[in-house]
Amino acid sequence: MKDMWKYLEEINLELKKSLLCVPPSRECVNEKFIEKIYRKMKRHKCINDDIASIVVSPWHRAHQMEFRYKKTKIFEPYIPVLEYGTFSVIVTDWVCAYLTLLPVVEASLRKWMEFEPSLSLKSLHKFYYTFGKYFREHFGPYDKEMELIIKEYIKYLKYSFKMLYMGFEEYNRKNYNEIFNRNLTLHKLEGASSLRESASNVVRISLLLDVISELYLMHDPESWWHNCVLEDSEKHIDFQLRWHLYEKKAMLSAGHDDMLIVQNILGRKVSDKKKKALIAQLKEEIKLNSGRKPRF
Repeated sequence: MKDMWKYLEEINLELKKSLLCVPPSRECVNEKFIEKIYRKMKRHKCINDDIASIVVSPWHRAHQMEFRYKKTKIFEPYIPVLEYGTFSVIVTDWVCAYLTLLPVVEASLRKWMEFEPSLSLKSLHKFYYTFGKYFREHFGPYDKEMELIIKEYIKYLKYSFKMLYMGFEEYNRKNYNEIFNRNLTLHKLEGASSLRESASNVVRISLLLDVISELYLMHDPESWWHNCVLEDSEKHIDFQLRWHLYEKKAMLSAGHDDMLIVQNILGRKVSDKKKKALIAQLKEEIKLNSGRKPRF
């Protein structure tokens, strides 16, 4: 498809409005997927859910952990945090997932600065100013198509960094529809105070980490190609184990969301009759599972 790269750019331009982009995955950066999403976008249909469902899916999260995160040097010290954060994503514990994964972005960027003095800046808010220049100078040889993909991810990172590390006052002046800002979240818990908000930000922070990992690994074209692109997930035991574990946990949490009960029932005026019905339901579930022993 000769227009694939043009389509990709247009799709990312639309996704940028929600701080998203096409995920760095062979499942997404291909003609079939790009054309499908492009056609849907041109019918004026929202494509955000298509991207979000891929980003938080058990397969994709397992794939990123095994074939990206665990191979990314600047992520190495934070793998335990990434493990816990990813598990929270899988069980849809959105608030916990967002607040766990958010600090990893800054930590990994600072680790990157340690390895690359040319990126060392006093302010992370200004990190994006030199990011593009750094990549132009340090990236290995890629063909024109791959360079286009790299440019798209760099554009996404620069825009995301700018918003994520913007100061309180400037961010408030911009009057964004949603809060995706490190300072407001960590100091005022804005952007993490509701399930809806946190769910959107989990997709964004996961995607941001995916792109950081992808670009870092692409520093070494040969290694990236053999270890990431040509990987055989069907024969990779750790990936298969992680994927099916994630699938199982996702299925177990596919029923009613207990946190929704906390927010919608305990946090509001609901009749005692409805509360008693829920108590009976919960007791039945506890009784059903009490005799089960874990298998390892």
